[in-house]
Amino acid sequence: MVMILAMISFGISWPTAKIVGRYANPQDLLAWRFIFALFAMTIVMKIGSIPFSFPTKSIKYVMFTSVMIVFYNYNYLKGTQVGIAGLGGVIVPTTSPIITFLLGSFLFKKKLLMKEILGLILGFFGVSLLMRFWEIDSTKIIISGNVFFLLAALSWSLATLAIQKAQTTSHPINFSFWLYALSMLMSIPFLSIESIFMPFSFDGIFWINFIIISVIVLGFGNTAYFLSTMKIGSQKASSFMFIVPFSAILSSSLLLGESVEITTILGGLITIIAVYALNN
Repeated sequence: MVMILAMISFGISWPTAKIVGRYANPQDLLAWRFIFALFAMTIVMKIGSIPFSFPTKSIKYVMFTSVMIVFYNYNYLKGTQVGIAGLGGVIVPTTSPIITFLLGSFLFKKKLLMKEILGLILGFFGVSLLMRFWEIDSTKIIISGNVFFLLAALSWSLATLAIQKAQTTSHPINFSFWLYALSMLMSIPFLSIESIFMPFSFDGIFWINFIIISVIVLGFGNTAYFLSTMKIGSQKASSFMFIVPFSAILSSSLLLGESVEITTILGGLITIIAVYALNN
């Protein structure tokens, strides 16, 4: 149930991120997003009496995942700023499990079964529909935001695999706390002097949506996902992501009035079937 609620929050985060993107560029918001997430994690750790000690045994995984999370968040915010939020909410969660499966099979030297090969072929076809491959050119893929969504999916997959590797050496909530702490430090150099306190000049609409994507999504959603990844493995945890597209499409339609393309629905359904085939 916790993972289902986390995935619903992931879906809602796509239109709320687009609303936030109307106020400032991603690099001006990254550090603040991690600061608020860090504040939420501090409260969780205090309530749970979880030690704040740095996970030295997992340092390489914390460092690598932090880089991937910063990269993911930039592409997530930039993609929703220039592209269609609902489409991003379909491309990233349906493409990421397929990338995770491919990378996991390669890194862990797992031999592919026939059903897994068929799943990958289905996944490739579904992603092609989502990307509307027949319309793609070098200019349109950037303007549409799709290239940012694909980069977000790749970085999320790499982060997922690193988190799984850290499962035996770190407490998941302690891991999340230090992940956001390092991500915040990595994001600060991208802040300009003029934009340091910029968010505090924005209105209530900005803050409602910013708290959703920072405290609720990073503080609650990501932590639930990381916890599940450490317990059940990266491939099974990724399969829960199929809930996100429906939540993203519905919330984007309600909050932003975005229309839903038939290729988004068909591509999303095909990739969900592909993810199911890969994980069962």
